Amino acid sequence: MSGPELTTDTRATPAEGRDHRMQAGFRAMTPVLAAYAPFALVVGTAVASSADPWSAWAGTWLVYGGAAQIAVLDVLAHGSGWVSAAVVGLLINVRLAAYAAAMAPAWRAESARRRVAAAVMLTDAPWAVARDRGRDDPTYFLGAALALFVAWPAMVTAGALVGTRIDAGPVADLLLPLTLGAVVVPQLRRRPAAAAIVAAVITAIATSEADAGTALLVAALTGTATGLAAERAR
Repeated sequence: MSGPELTTDTRATPAEGRDHRMQAGFRAMTPVLAAYAPFALVVGTAVASSADPWSAWAGTWLVYGGAAQIAVLDVLAHGSGWVSAAVVGLLINVRLAAYAAAMAPAWRAESARRRVAAAVMLTDAPWAVARDRGRDDPTYFLGAALALFVAWPAMVTAGALVGTRIDAGPVADLLLPLTLGAVVVPQLRRRPAAAAIVAAVITAIATSEADAGTALLVAALTGTATGLAAERAR
């Protein structure tokens, strides 16, 4: 008489499934990090050349947005004070409210801890990666967001450490176009994103004579408003 037959259940547990989806999101963000590296070096250069590099570097986590951080540093450099700088940073990052609204339905059942983590790490790249892959999966988004949240400060720090060398080099003027080309071009196939990008570019050209903080602020607000209008018109 043979003994009981042993079987192995290969089905993944819910925890294992979450781990797999988070790893998938993390991996999906990896090539995007290479695209963001030039911009991080530009931000690091701005940090190194600021009046208080340590405070500017700490802002990498507090502001958590390259364009907003550069604008804040520019406002402070012109002596406008921290209140004006904070307002500019908040206005440039107001587009994140639109991202959050788009994500809300998929996050209603998530715990408060996960929602807070998502809010802290929410920015353009992980949102775009999750949307482009057709994933309304909070765990997938968290994996992508975590990759950038770890890598971005490290890349900005590298830029701050070698900032003067980058700023003096002939390649410095190419860093921002390289980043924009790598990050923006894949978004052009989505009509709301394309509309926002075109509006922001036109606005940036129109404000080319203004200081960096004002130009970034106006371009960001115009792009956000145009993108939201295009999204509602779909």
